[in-house]
Amino acid sequence: MKRTLSLTLIAALAAGCAAPDAGRNGQRSNGGGGTGGTGSAAENAAAGAAIGAVAGCALAALAGKKCAQGAAIGAAMGAAIGWTSYSEKIATAQTVNNEARRQGIPVPANEIRVKDYQVYSTSSVARAGGEPLRVVGEIKLYGESQRVPEVVQSMTLLKANGEKASDKPQIARVERIDGAGQYRAVGVYKIPRGMEQGQYTVQSVLLLDGLEVARRTTVFQVAQTAAPAVAQL
Repeated sequence: MKRTLSLTLIAALAAGCAAPDAGRNGQRSNGGGGTGGTGSAAENAAAGAAIGAVAGCALAALAGKKCAQGAAIGAAMGAAIGWTSYSEKIATAQTVNNEARRQGIPVPANEIRVKDYQVYSTSSVARAGGEPLRVVGEIKLYGESQRVPEVVQSMTLLKANGEKASDKPQIARVERIDGAGQYRAVGVYKIPRGMEQGQYTVQSVLLLDGLEVARRTTVFQVAQTAAPAVAQL
């Protein structure tokens, strides 16, 4: 699929990869295993012009990665807050398939399925105008099919009253998918100065070949940064 810009948020923004234990101090997702679905999820995926991630050496460098490492970084632009995404593979197909077998889960020979999907934010509080907030999706795929599925995360930012904080979801194709394995997909939010304080929820939908297979949420608080001190003459 041709990689495209998601016209969702205000500015391209770069950030480093989340550490494997990044969620320890953050808020983990709710929900259990994935559920099948069509309808609105398929329509989200069909907003195909918005699906994609932009890989580039400049963004990779800003994210603390080398071009040769091939970190896929997506840049999205729109009206409310800055958002970018990137993804990486962190465990092999053999590792995830063996885990499934140990748990008594049959590993399909001609299909790739979602074994687990968890979402968490790396911090419980985001400072408006401060450091970016990372929302991490941990995706486990199992199976032995040679066909590589398209995996997409669609994230919607909601205020405490349920209103959307932006007019469109942040949609990004999870890059570096080459079959089964564990993948980490990170959405990076830049909270602008003046953004309304309070609790926000990220509602994340995972799409596999255009169909919803899991839905998770994670929450964080937005607080204002302290006013800079005035120098005394």
